[in-house]
Amino acid sequence: MSTPRNSGTSVVRLVSSTAIIVGVTAMLLFTSSRVESSEPKRPSRGSVNFGAQASPNINIPPALQGFTTVFADVAEKVVPTVVSVVPTKIDTVVFNNNPFYQFFNDQFFGGNPFGDFFGGGRQNRGQQQPQQQPQRQERRQQGLGSGVIVSRDGYILTNSHVVAGANEIEVRTSDGRSFAAVIVGQDSLTDVAVIKITDKVNNLPVAYIGDSDKLRPGDWAVAVGNPFSLTSSVTMGIVSALGRTTGSQGGGVAAYQDFIQTDAAINPGNSGGALVNIKGELIGINTMIYTRSGGNMGIGFAIPINMARRIMEDLIYDGKVSRGWLGVSIQELDQATRDAFGLSADIRGVLIGDVFPGQPADRAGIRRGDVITRIDGKPIETLNQLRNNVAAINPGKTVPAELLRNGRKMTVQVRLTARDESAAAASSDASAGDPQAPQPTDGQLMGMKVSPITRELREQLNLTATLQGVVITEIARGSQAAQEGLRVNDIILEVNRKAVPSMKEFTQATRSVKPGDSVLFLIQRDGSTFFRAFKVRK
Repeated sequence: MSTPRNSGTSVVRLVSSTAIIVGVTAMLLFTSSRVESSEPKRPSRGSVNFGAQASPNINIPPALQGFTTVFADVAEKVVPTVVSVVPTKIDTVVFNNNPFYQFFNDQFFGGNPFGDFFGGGRQNRGQQQPQQQPQRQERRQQGLGSGVIVSRDGYILTNSHVVAGANEIEVRTSDGRSFAAVIVGQDSLTDVAVIKITDKVNNLPVAYIGDSDKLRPGDWAVAVGNPFSLTSSVTMGIVSALGRTTGSQGGGVAAYQDFIQTDAAINPGNSGGALVNIKGELIGINTMIYTRSGGNMGIGFAIPINMARRIMEDLIYDGKVSRGWLGVSIQELDQATRDAFGLSADIRGVLIGDVFPGQPADRAGIRRGDVITRIDGKPIETLNQLRNNVAAINPGKTVPAELLRNGRKMTVQVRLTARDESAAAASSDASAGDPQAPQPTDGQLMGMKVSPITRELREQLNLTATLQGVVITEIARGSQAAQEGLRVNDIILEVNRKAVPSMKEFTQATRSVKPGDSVLFLIQRDGSTFFRAFKVRK
């Protein structure tokens, strides 16, 4: 009796399911017919007029008509002269296939791990086991930068940091050609390098080299390069400033800096590319950016082409860069130093903090405390200008140097020599007698204490026996002396241009100093001297 009841239930369920399916199908068909019937009637092709009937009526003055295409015209001429530089560093990696071999030898890997239990293991332990042979594999690491073609036979100007350490270099032109290249020479002090295509070519497009000395802030600037592997990218801006330095001369940053600053977008991969003016003339080699994000922030730097060209020619013709050397330690003229030297605000120049014995400046009669205002006819206002102008003069050439000494103008003739690396190191570091026991001062002068130079101090600080002065033995934290950059073990040689060979002279020279007075110290630190001027605060 239960079976018929179940059959009846199944029949009911089947009928119900069928009804549901039929209802859903009908609903779908009804919906489909409604959708099909709601489609709009499509117009015939070509019957719709798109866009306005006339272009915008923009009144472009006749003088600006040609300007509408000028950047495209510049790009058309410059892009073919800028190449992608692909340096490859090749390393050989030595490794073992089995990383555990050196720890377990062949007891577990290469031998019988069960020998101790089943025999044959212990008696063979004393035998020499075969050593696993190391495997060698070549690892290739590619970079990407830019370069500018400067001769039809394949010389290319780029950055030193782009090709540094490269074992192979590939050059890719904007028209899709690829060439092998070699490094002709590089100069890390200016971040300039020259590479040359090794294949025989004579139909390369060549950049026109302009004159970066004629640039002015506000001039148009166009940057061309390969940022983020986006080849032949063109960006536009202006020359934001000239003669820029990055403030750092180490860690791979060029020591001779005279950068053009531009807001034309420069990004990683642009290094070595072209910076041109609105005439398409090469005025700089893009080299670095200021960034907090890793990308462009509107502050890019390029090496002026006049500097890059001189370095390039030295590398091509001589294989090295020759720089003039003056042999001095130099300082900026700030207001406190002007006051201490009695110089008016309109005086521009660079203060000589030290003269290296036997070097060109010493032989020419230049003295510590002189202010160089012009060299080889070029005005000098900053440390960077003097450093770069001297470096640009060929060693062996005699040039005039105009000075201010004790307020009096004078000119001396200086015969420059080649750069002395050891003396140069001492110069960059600088930019920075009494047998009785130490008798410190009362420490009221700017929060520092000084003492005579004892025999022990001479040995400890490696001071010569003839050096006369007083030594700073203590500087209070947060004092003016600390804020002015004075350090413990600095030797004070002069106060207000008067020698202080002992505590007696130092006390006499500082006894009358009161808040608001200008004070000029001559300091010796690590073997080099420099001036430090300031106004004494309360």
